[in-house]
Amino acid sequence: MLSAVFIAGISIPSNAGNREIGGYPAQAESRFVRNVWNFIKEFSSWETVGSHNYKYSQYYWAERFLFEGSHASYVDKMDFVFISGHGNFYIWQPVQTPSEITNFSTVPAYGDLVNGGDLEFLVIESCNTVTVSPDDANYRNSWSSTFQGLHQLVGFRTLSVSDNGIPNRYARKLKSNQGIWQAWFDAVNDERSWWHSDLSDGSAYPGYASAVVYSSTDNDKLGSYAADPAGGTSGMYSWWQY
Repeated sequence: MLSAVFIAGISIPSNAGNREIGGYPAQAESRFVRNVWNFIKEFSSWETVGSHNYKYSQYYWAERFLFEGSHASYVDKMDFVFISGHGNFYIWQPVQTPSEITNFSTVPAYGDLVNGGDLEFLVIESCNTVTVSPDDANYRNSWSSTFQGLHQLVGFRTLSVSDNGIPNRYARKLKSNQGIWQAWFDAVNDERSWWHSDLSDGSAYPGYASAVVYSSTDNDKLGSYAADPAGGTSGMYSWWQY
């Protein structure tokens, strides 16, 4: 049963520059709600960034069907999506049930090349999910089914600690028209600047950030971004902290 956490119904003005943001916290811990809310609240009213306008239009408890069977009405209807929950390599848990794991290497294609979707940017604040080159040499093939018009995927390649200032800082950096993945790395570094403990896997607090992008979309910002990439593995590469 789909239920709203805090949901705003909005009327999208007739303007080609308008973009929709979605936020979906996992149903496991209250901190995941705070993470998502602290990001999307920065877009509670229309924010003009470059040539585009942004506002959040969906804020729902995460359910597996939002990312799979009904993705065209939810995650892939948005232009930018921020989610938070527990994760592991390529996967995350929308709800605290092992059978409800979403595997992003096998979800329906996101973007407008195959299913007529709209998603350009996906941010996953969870442990390990955004698997990149140092952790799996075959990562391009594993992500290729997800990237069918998707521009960038951003998150963590190691254990991570959430419920901190990263979502707020990230949103504000994006509103100042910093690069999508670059602003994420900066927000993670900002959080790290005042804390020096290591996590149990040896990564520095709050974890090591990672991103998967295409060469043509590497410098995408909210205010201006490249045409949809062609999908597949050609031109795909990754960024990571270590």
